[in-house]
Formats: sequence, structure tokens, C-alpha cells
Amino acid sequence: MSRKFQREHRPLRFPKSFNSVPFHVRLIAFMLAGMPAGLPAWAQSAAEESRAAGVRYRVEVQAPAPLAGMLQSGLSLVRWQDDPQMSRELLERLVDEAVQQTRRAVATEGYFRPRIEARIDEQTEPWTVRIEVDPGPRVIVREVDLAFHGPATEDPEAAPLLANARANWSLAPGQPFRQEDWDASKRNALTALSSGRYAGARIRASEALIDPEADSATLRVEIDSGPVFHFGEVKASGSRRYPARIVENFSPMRRGEPYSAEKLAIYQRRLLESGYFSSAQIAVDDDVNKAAAAPVYVNVIENRRQRFEAGVGYSTDTRYRAQLTYSHMDMFDAAWRLRADLRLESLAQSARVDFDSPPHSDASWENLFVSLRRTDIQDEETRELSAGLAHNWGLYRTPSSFYVSGHIEEQIIAGEITDHVHAVFFGYRHAFRNTDDLVSPRRGYLGTVSIGGAPAGLSTRTFLRGTASLTAFYPLGRNVDLTFRGELGLVLSGARKGIPSTFLFRTGGDQTVRGYAFESLGVDIEGATVGGRFLAIGSIEYTHWLNESLGLAAFVDAGDAADSRRDYDPAVGYGVGVRFRSPIGPLRADVAYGERTGEIRLHFSVGYNF
Repeated sequence: MSRKFQREHRPLRFPKSFNSVPFHVRLIAFMLAGMPAGLPAWAQSAAEESRAAGVRYRVEVQAPAPLAGMLQSGLSLVRWQDDPQMSRELLERLVDEAVQQTRRAVATEGYFRPRIEARIDEQTEPWTVRIEVDPGPRVIVREVDLAFHGPATEDPEAAPLLANARANWSLAPGQPFRQEDWDASKRNALTALSSGRYAGARIRASEALIDPEADSATLRVEIDSGPVFHFGEVKASGSRRYPARIVENFSPMRRGEPYSAEKLAIYQRRLLESGYFSSAQIAVDDDVNKAAAAPVYVNVIENRRQRFEAGVGYSTDTRYRAQLTYSHMDMFDAAWRLRADLRLESLAQSARVDFDSPPHSDASWENLFVSLRRTDIQDEETRELSAGLAHNWGLYRTPSSFYVSGHIEEQIIAGEITDHVHAVFFGYRHAFRNTDDLVSPRRGYLGTVSIGGAPAGLSTRTFLRGTASLTAFYPLGRNVDLTFRGELGLVLSGARKGIPSTFLFRTGGDQTVRGYAFESLGVDIEGATVGGRFLAIGSIEYTHWLNESLGLAAFVDAGDAADSRRDYDPAVGYGVGVRFRSPIGPLRADVAYGERTGEIRLHFSVGYNF
């Protein structure tokens, strides 16, 4: 026997206070609610049935694949199917409710004229409840009206924010209407405006006008920018071991400057990357009455004072790696930071100790380091002892700095020491970036420039050195990105001999010229590849994103290192790869062909070098 349900009932709900009451008692109480004294016959029958052996059933949902999965996991009818005291009466009510739940669920996916049938097949064991769904035509967005109000409409500096808000609107005309996309589009447009200057921006009104007969939707949203916000006082909490000024000194913003969400993100990264704190939560007070000096609230959780870390890994550049790190976050009880790092890799081994001072009021800090390093790459072995002092500012892991460092190095080729050199180097390095995202950018640029030199009397050879690198991101569409990368390096000196290899150039590998072994492109000396005085690299990469996280890429790299620009002969590599967005940056797996060698190589990398 099969029963078909087309009636509509109110959804079945039980008071929260009934949660601890046995199911059959709750059911009887539900049916008795609001009735006069005495049970009618149908209620007595249902009560008796509820005390009898429970009805067993299973649910089959027949619908297009995306909808079937959503309904199978979301219907109350499915969640109740294992109740041991299920009755026929309650099952019929749940089936009726499932029809209404299905109607509401498919509407969120843009189907407003579905045909839904529900049947109970009592001839099977257990019973089978079949929900058949024909979603019908899908509603398509016909028109989008995104309007802005408030001071931002007359603020020339807000024009990029308004343009970005419109660009971040993803539910465009011609696309299927989905509730999730509708909500995300409003959220993204609001976030784009409130990320800079207008922290108090609000959605004044929004509506999605659905025309079921025409299967179309008209979307209207009004966003009020509110006033321009300016940073006020930083109010820190949560720090116990360190004074509040430690937290405040990492702040990249100054009181009175216009609000920027990017500045808050940089502030949070500085706090976390300092090593002092394991957590940092930052928020600005978006009360429009405080817009002239909006307080910034910072809550931190301190890291352990001391920590040991060990790890193993593998990279296609330096191969196998083992690492041991010790850190102390409060040396001398004065917030000085110590980090001792031992790294053993197949091609390089190093031991380094860093001391970092607490941040000054302008967020700058000092670093002292001592390093011992050995490499054996492309038949050149080097052994280097170095030490230095730097004054840093900017992001902790990509600082701008003035520095001085001393280097003593042995260079060994074919088992014989070919050069014993030393140098004292004075340098300046500046990192810069302007991207739409700190971790996985799609638009903007980032890079570095550096310049410095080793004077006569303090070095085996006098030289000047300069480098510049730039990575630019350009989106061609919603799912397509172009990435351009370039790097230049130049050492001015009478000869290469006498200069520590640290200051010379080799290239090739995961993030330089793919298709070639790590640092295999350079100057050939007795079969070994050593550093040269000139470097130039260029790259272009096309990425098509299949979804929010996974993409496919094609690329061409070219570059070389030589002893002079006359000897420069760029090696070309090209290939394809897979991209995956992760919390630490884009993960890349590439297969590349090197034209010069005729070899195919596999490359893995994460993040961006700058």
C-alpha cells in the first residue's frame, strides 16, 4: 500500500522544555495541548500506537544531484528515521513537513516552481518514504541595482573603494539566483567599502524581487557609507608578562590617520609574527559617534616564554630537511627575543642565533645575528661564518632595514680551496607591497629593492651590489589571473674573485626559473656552477581557478646569472601546474621543461619570495 501526501501542515515543533521527556509522552502532550478534557478517539488511537512497536522506515530522495544531497542531510524526516518509538501518525506529519521543507530548500537554490511528491510505501521492510522533486526552471538574475549613499559618494578618495565594492559584487545579471550568493554579494560589497575610511558602512536596504512566472530576479541594495573614520587610541588587554607598550608599539597606524582594514591586518600579523603572542584579536569601534577618533581594541594571549620545535621536510630545491629550533621570548626579563636555529638539508647545513630587541615606539627594532653555514650546490662547496647588526621596520618577516654584516668564507671546487675571502658589507633593503590580500593576492604588486657595498680595507675586494624584484598580480576575470615576476641583480667590481658567494648570483629552481635544478644557472668554473655578477629573471603565469581553492596554471620562465651582461644568455623553462589556496599562501605543484637541458622537472613551492 502506498500513500501520497499533498496536504500542507504547519511544521511540527516541540518545546525545548520537552527535551528530557520520553518521546511518546511528548507526542501525546502535543496532541492534548489546547484540547478540552477527555481524549478524542483519534488521539487515543495515536497514543496506543505510539506505545506499540515503533514504525521503521527509510528515506529515498529523487532529485538532481546537488539538491538530493542537500535534502538527504537536511530534512527532519531523515533525522527522525532511527527513532525507536516512531508512529504512523507522526510519520505522516513528518512527511507533510518534509514537502514544505523541500520547497523552502530548493527556493534557496533559485527554484521557485518545483513539483514535489511524497509517498509512503508500506510494502517494503522497513517502509520506504520517497520524496520526488522536479525543481522546474531556475530563477535567473535579470537586474542588479547597487546604490551608495552618504559622504563617500562625494569623496574623491572613496572612488576606488566604491569601484572595488562594485567589482566585488559576484551575483551578476545572467547568473542563477542562489540565496548563498545573494548574501555573499551583499557582504563582499559592504566589506570592500568598509575596509578603508568608512568602517561604519551599513546596508540601508536590500530586496530580492522574484518573479516566479518569468523565472527572474531583480536585486536592489542600498549601502550607506557613514562618516570617514580615523584611528583613535589603542586599548590593549590580555598581556601579563609584557607591558602594554609592547602591544602598542607594534601598531602600524598613528592616531588621527584615516581608518584602513589593511592596517589592522598588518598590526595583527606583526603581533603574531613577533613571537610574543599566540593569539591577537583586533577590532575598531565602528560607532559613528566615535568616527573622529575610533578606539582600536586589541586582545592578546601570550606565548610560552620558551619553546623547542623540531621538524622534517622535503623541497624540490634543497631536498630533505631536518630542523631544530629553540626560542626564548623574554631574555633578561626585558622582552628581548632569542632564536637559535639548526637546519640540516641535503644541499645546505646551517646554525644561526638571532637576538631581537623589543619594538620601539615607532614599531622598529634591532636584530643581532651570528650564522655558520655550509653549502654544496652544483659542485661548489662554501663554508661561511657571518655576523651582523640591523635596524628594522615594517613587517617582521619582510622588514625594511639598514644593516652591517661581516663575512668570512671558503670556496671549494673539485675538493680544493679556490678562494678564501672576507667582506664587511653595509646595506639598505626596502620591501614594498600594495595587494588586495596579504596571503593570496589577486591584484596589486609586491617586491624589494636593496643596495649596499663593501669598502676597501675591510674586504678582500671592493664592490657595490644592487637588486630589485617585483611580482605583479592582475585578474583577467572572476576566475582567471595573470602573474608577472621579474628580478634584476648587479655587482659592480673589477672581478668576481674575492667576493663572498653570498653576494653573487645563481638561479634556477622552484621560485626562479622552473625546469632547471636549484641554482644550476650561473658561471661555469671547472665543471662547477658558481655565482656571477649579473642576474635577470622574467616570468609570466596564467591561472584558471576551478573553484575558490583549486586552480590550474600555465607558465613561462626565463633567466640566467652571468659574470657580465655580455655573457648573459637566458635559459627558458615552461610548463603547467596546480594551485591551491591555503592559509599560509598559495601551494604550487609544477611540471616544467627546461629548453637548455631538455629535462622535465617537478617543482613544489608555497607563498611568494620578496
